[in-house]
Amino acid sequence: MKKNILLVYIIFSFSVSAQTFTNNTGGAILEIGLENLYPIVVSGLPNSIDSTSFGLISVCFTIFHTYDGDLDIKIKSPDGYVVTLSNNNGNDLDNFVGTCLTEDAVNGEISAGQAPFTGIFFPDQSINKVNNGQDPNGIWYLIVVDEAPNDTGYLASASITFNINPPPTHPGGPCSTTNAIGCDCMDGSNDCDLLPNMTNSTSYIENNWTEFEGYLSLGVATPNIGWGPLEMHGTGECYCDTILVNCSTQCPDGSYPKENVVQTVYHKSGGVMTTYELSAGTMTYHPQHQHIHVDNWTFNTLRIRGNDPNPTTWPIIGQGSKISFCLINLGTCTALNGYCQDELGVVYDEETMPNGGLGIVSGCEYDQGIFVGKFDAYDEYLDGQTIEFGDVCNGDYYIVSQTDPLTHVLETNDSDNWSSVLINLNDQQQGICCDAHFKADTTNGLSPFQVQFVDSTVPIASSWLWDFGDGNTSTDQFPKHIYTTPGQFTVKLIVNTTSGCIDTFEREQYITVNIGTGITSLFDIKKIELTAFPNPTFTSSTIELNLNEASYLNLAITDLAGNVVKTLFEGVHPFGKHVFLIDMINERRPVGMYIVHAKAGSSESFLKLIML
Repeated sequence: MKKNILLVYIIFSFSVSAQTFTNNTGGAILEIGLENLYPIVVSGLPNSIDSTSFGLISVCFTIFHTYDGDLDIKIKSPDGYVVTLSNNNGNDLDNFVGTCLTEDAVNGEISAGQAPFTGIFFPDQSINKVNNGQDPNGIWYLIVVDEAPNDTGYLASASITFNINPPPTHPGGPCSTTNAIGCDCMDGSNDCDLLPNMTNSTSYIENNWTEFEGYLSLGVATPNIGWGPLEMHGTGECYCDTILVNCSTQCPDGSYPKENVVQTVYHKSGGVMTTYELSAGTMTYHPQHQHIHVDNWTFNTLRIRGNDPNPTTWPIIGQGSKISFCLINLGTCTALNGYCQDELGVVYDEETMPNGGLGIVSGCEYDQGIFVGKFDAYDEYLDGQTIEFGDVCNGDYYIVSQTDPLTHVLETNDSDNWSSVLINLNDQQQGICCDAHFKADTTNGLSPFQVQFVDSTVPIASSWLWDFGDGNTSTDQFPKHIYTTPGQFTVKLIVNTTSGCIDTFEREQYITVNIGTGITSLFDIKKIELTAFPNPTFTSSTIELNLNEASYLNLAITDLAGNVVKTLFEGVHPFGKHVFLIDMINERRPVGMYIVHAKAGSSESFLKLIML
């Protein structure tokens, strides 16, 4: 009896010792978006694996490829479960040589590693996901997806190893799409949506544009400097105009159908990560590039400066035709390249960002996305990366590029999705020339009558001389002038440009002022009521202001030294109650005390606002 027991024990011990199964044949990695499947046959193991007694402990491979950041590497078990081992790691460097992924790593996260990734790393997703009670015997597959064109490579070898007592999933570890423990919330809480913040890189455009006669080419980058990944998925619901069609067909006009897209939003609740989906526009197959683009992703224009601080409202001189792109990690935010900045000019580096590297989906097929601390880039040599403006004068203009201009994506801040770059054109057929022009926001009123004048000279002028027709002048680009006497006034503007052009534009009897009370009360306002709620605040506060008469109002937020950090309103405001919202978190204001300063005529009011 003892011999039989010993025999059984020996057989069992042999069955569950470490066993490695390999694929030494490998093969080419075909482009783009194709699942390259490399089989690994497993046999002779117990008929069940789990994450405590016996299971998969590591996946190793060697891949030679000239752009690691294009690759999505996964392991697929016989029951069909897929775990992402490495998703778009390595940027523009080459190869994975002797790379092993395990939950008992010594070289840190694969997402923080550097090519050629020789060593033992934690995977992007836990391999214990496949230790789920399934029978491991059968065909496993190492899956490699090359998500972008041009660069090529091949798998040299791959292996998977099973053993007793698989190491537990890396506790805490990096913030990941399956483990929220290491993730941070924007508001400092432990329960939040982890949203992206998609911006548009000014410095990338500055370094990637070229002038041609009648058009320019430009490169654009769209960084994610938020707290969660941008993740987009096709739904399989396609339309030709308004007609529901099969996604694999072409529309009657020869175009390809538009497929509805959803955005996956990650939600952290303690250590648990969940997701939900929102409608987020459409995507379309583009035969020229042989992959799928998310529609209406960028809008590129040439503009002259307007009087609104937001460049997306400025007058358009020319615009680009390419607005759709695939969303993929093509670069990493670093202090060195400086491509990832917020609206205050703060440079972001993935290594120091909360939740840096968070994401699992990226590519040019039906599943696309950009991780936290990564950016997509569309180089100026790519098809359609131009702004057409025709026959214009040499001189100063702005390139203005918008990311997600239709705001399909839910993100932390919709107000910083643009970049503006001042450029000088000097190779245009018309040469040095200019066309002075202006308009007014209103031309007829009672004295005293305030008028906002808006210069719209093409190209952008470098100096201005206004004559308002009543004996007063200004050298501002966008002056405000108050007419105090009745009459009809001719307004004239003389401009100079950086190219040396001088031009004059005049509007005869443009402004009509009649006798009346007009806005006289703005110099004699009697009372300003000012409140804020909540105050103190962790996030945002509503400023409520009550004027007992119409007045010229200046409402601003200042620091304790009196420096203006945000102007809430400047101009003529009617009497009554008015509400202004301050979003301190999205504007990334530091904690501390601020002053709300309201001035109307000769009256002023101050209110302390505390940001916690």
